[in-house]
Amino acid sequence: MKTSQGIITAIQGGVAEVMFKNNVPSIHSLLESKNSLNKISLRYNKKNNPNIIKNEQKALFEVVERKNFKTVRAIALSPLEGIERGEKVISNNKKISVSLNKNILGRMFNLFGEPIDNKPFKNGKPFSLYKNKDTQINDLKQNKKVLETGIKVIDLLTPFSLGDKIGLFGGAGVGKTILITELIHNIALKKIGYSVFAGIGERIREGNDLYYTLKNLDVLKKTALYFGEMDKSPGARERVGLSAITAAEFLRDEAKKDIFLFVDNIFRYTMAGMEVGAILGKVPSELGYQATLEYDLALFQERICAGINNSITSLQAVYVPADDLTDPAVVSIFSHLDASLVLSRAIAEKGIYPSVDVLRSHSLCFDKEIIGEHHFEVASQVKAIFQKYQELFHIIAILGIDELSRSDRIIAKRAERLQRFLTQPLFVTKAFNNRKGRYVPLKKTIEGCEKILNGEFDDIETEKLYMIGSIEEAN
Repeated sequence: MKTSQGIITAIQGGVAEVMFKNNVPSIHSLLESKNSLNKISLRYNKKNNPNIIKNEQKALFEVVERKNFKTVRAIALSPLEGIERGEKVISNNKKISVSLNKNILGRMFNLFGEPIDNKPFKNGKPFSLYKNKDTQINDLKQNKKVLETGIKVIDLLTPFSLGDKIGLFGGAGVGKTILITELIHNIALKKIGYSVFAGIGERIREGNDLYYTLKNLDVLKKTALYFGEMDKSPGARERVGLSAITAAEFLRDEAKKDIFLFVDNIFRYTMAGMEVGAILGKVPSELGYQATLEYDLALFQERICAGINNSITSLQAVYVPADDLTDPAVVSIFSHLDASLVLSRAIAEKGIYPSVDVLRSHSLCFDKEIIGEHHFEVASQVKAIFQKYQELFHIIAILGIDELSRSDRIIAKRAERLQRFLTQPLFVTKAFNNRKGRYVPLKKTIEGCEKILNGEFDDIETEKLYMIGSIEEAN
């Protein structure tokens, strides 16, 4: 491997221009520079405390484009305090990579696979973030395996299958992260496979809470976590998603297991790409997003797929700015998904959790040939009742339910009971509401909905159906 040395000729924002006399590094190569801030600190501290030991850090860059034959432009992947023009930069012409081995489960890492949980970790083999393995793809459309999550509203109305890409859409505070955490728990509970979590651009507090929640639920040992929080540079936030998908591919191929990739938040991934485009001086497209938005998303999404024996299934939280589902980034994410769950603020305000808007959510698995005729018929009836109830809602709000015809009153009452039955206590929220979580098998969900549709619970108080597991708990 040829080592070359360059000099930083300019720094603007998070971009450095580096000139090499020879052996100019290729695109996606990693550049290293000694952090000048440490030199300044060392000089100051030696004067005041001569016994101080120098703790040297490296400033890291990724080459993203060539300016000319001798100069490259590189984005920062670490803090740039103290970096100045004239600084020497080393390149081994190595591609940016993540360190992986079989001991990554139960651990927290940054984008390079370096542990951030203050525990020792034996470095593994480096895997390039951009290496797209020639995995043989299996067409699972003819033989889709429906994935039971134990969450009633999801299993009934927006079923998932292995190898799918699922999006959880919603604005701030509607329960995306809670639902993601619950799904990690339920998948570990049923021993379906391993989970990889990518924390992209989220708060440090949320990452800390997730770590201890998974630890307390005893499912951390089956999960690998990769974080690029919002205090990191946009380059690091964008690349940590690629680190997580590389780790998921590694576990799928090495452990021979189905892997579940959880992303919180994929919208922050697009935002990081927008910031990178801005600091590189690229002309933006609509609403300020980078012109390469579709390409950047495809770079991540198209690696989530089913192999011959095992698959990667992805569940992605999608922040919807101002609850606007027509935002260009949100629309671009929609196009990659097999299932979309829209979490509604209006439903959450009623205390209905999970706050899934069933009329705006959809799944490609909602097919009679995939989920079975009985499931399809019951779910279709539930959707039809919710649709009719939405049409009647304004009349009820203004004039009252007594102004409806007898048949419409029955529909409204059953819709309210179905809405409450499709709530359930979650394992991850026990500390907040003191309700023990419930895992509800699909069979029990269908059975409960069928009984409500048939009028067996017309005379029962709606509150008895609220936050229960199976329908038997209402009695």
